[in-house]
This record gives sequence, C-alpha cells and structure tokens, in this order.
Amino acid sequence: MSDATVAERLRRLAPGFAAAEQKVARTLFSSGMIAGLETVASLAARANVSGPTVLRLTAKLGFARYEDFQKELRNELEERKQSPLSLHAAGRSAVGGTLGKCSAIFSEGVVSSFARLSQGDFERIVDRLCDLKKAIVLSGGRVSNLAAQMLHLHLYQMRPDVRMIQTAMQSRRDQLLDVDKRTVFVMFDFRRYEKESVALARSAKEQGAEILLFTDPWQSPISRFADFVISAEVASPSAYDSLVPTFALLEAVYTEVFERLNKKALERVRRLERLRTGFEWDADSNIPSATS
Repeated sequence: MSDATVAERLRRLAPGFAAAEQKVARTLFSSGMIAGLETVASLAARANVSGPTVLRLTAKLGFARYEDFQKELRNELEERKQSPLSLHAAGRSAVGGTLGKCSAIFSEGVVSSFARLSQGDFERIVDRLCDLKKAIVLSGGRVSNLAAQMLHLHLYQMRPDVRMIQTAMQSRRDQLLDVDKRTVFVMFDFRRYEKESVALARSAKEQGAEILLFTDPWQSPISRFADFVISAEVASPSAYDSLVPTFALLEAVYTEVFERLNKKALERVRRLERLRTGFEWDADSNIPSATS
C-alpha cells in the first residue's frame, strides 16, 4: 500500500473521478474522513450515490475490500485523534498567552480546512468562477457577509458580471430577479444557520443557478442541494466562531482565478486603475500643508 494517507491519495486522484465518485470524495472530505468509518450503505446515502459507486472509489484508492479501506482509515484517524486535545492543551499553555493560543488554533484551522478541499473540487469551483458566460452573485449571513464582500471585491476587479446581494436595500429575494442557469450563486452560511439564507439559496437553485456554498464542518442545510461545498474550520479561542480559515480559502480561490484569467484580469485591473486616477491620493498629489 502507498505511504500516502487515504486523504492524500483521494486529493491526488480526485480530478479523474466520475461525477458520482466526486460526491463520495466530497462527503469524505467534508466530514474530516470520518464518514468513511460508516457502512457502504450509510456512506452511499450520505453522498446520494449507489453502494457500487462507493466501492469503485475505494478500489481506485488501492483497496481490494471496503474493510481494508476502513482499517487504513481507522489507523490514520487514531494517529490524529489527539489533535483536538493537543490543540486545547497548546491553547491553554501557549507561550505568549492570547497570541500563542490564537496562533495554534488558527494555524490548525487553516491546515485542516485546506485538507478538506479536494483538488478536483477546487479546480471545478475555479472553472465556474472563471466562466465569463456566467454571472456571479454573492450573499452571506449576518457575520459571514464580510467573507462574501471580500470575495466580491476581488472577483469584481478580475471579471465582469459580479455582484453582491445588498442587505440594506430592498428584500434580498427581490434581487434574485435576474438569477438563472447562467448564474453561479455563492452563499456563505455558518452554524446558527440563517433561515433567510437557506431560503435565498433554495430560490436561486430553483431558478437554475449553480450553488457554491462556503460553510462549517457541520454543514449548512444548503449543502443538501448545493453543487459545490467548501467546508472551513471555525474553531476559535473566543466565544465567537473564526472566519480565519474561510478567508485563507478565499485567498487560494481568487489567486487561482486571477492566474486562470491572466491577461483578461490584468486588463480589467488596468482599466480600473485608470478610472481611479484623480480620485485617490498618489505620490504626485498636491496635498495642502497645515499652514496654507
């Protein structure tokens, strides 16, 4: 058997999986691989695929029997099981107090979040965001709207037809008027999930849009009908969930989008910079002195 972990093999082989197998891979990643300890029937039900699809995927990973796959996975999870306790201990005794605690928890959260996202899903998500035939519409919850705004600000500079659902204007649902099959609807919904966000995403789906969901490991109800799901850790040393891993994932996404769009993105940024000339201070600006 390969020295690579099950998750590493899954990420490496995922781009070549069939669509149904991708669903199984996504289910495994979003559960932190724990779903692989369930029966074939249970894992298949979770991923909304057939039992033979699950067995085909584990065979592609190099396992002759599903039991062998589970044994290997159980051994790897056993090695990892101390991670939450170690993280907790490190947080309590971290050198530097709050700074040490935050450094340990946020670093682990970023690493875990990136490990959850398969290379295949990452590629497909970037493909959708780079498809200039599709409009991008973004929305978030009371706090996660900040993440939606960050992605919007970057994508807007790289490509046309990118807009935010505005919360301070008319009803959010009214702003779905032009959403259709040519739309990628990007929703951010984290635990203490908001009914309005779920209803908004469902309406967009019913109108034909593809749904890209950013959520936590416990999965927003939107995940049941989303086309793409990115799960980010939310562990925090405070009483509030953290968006640090989510922002790190967003950086990876729009970094790749910029690389893919290349000259088109560069030209759009140049046009934007020309529009800004005269509206922002620069080195040649005549700034009046305090005595003038």
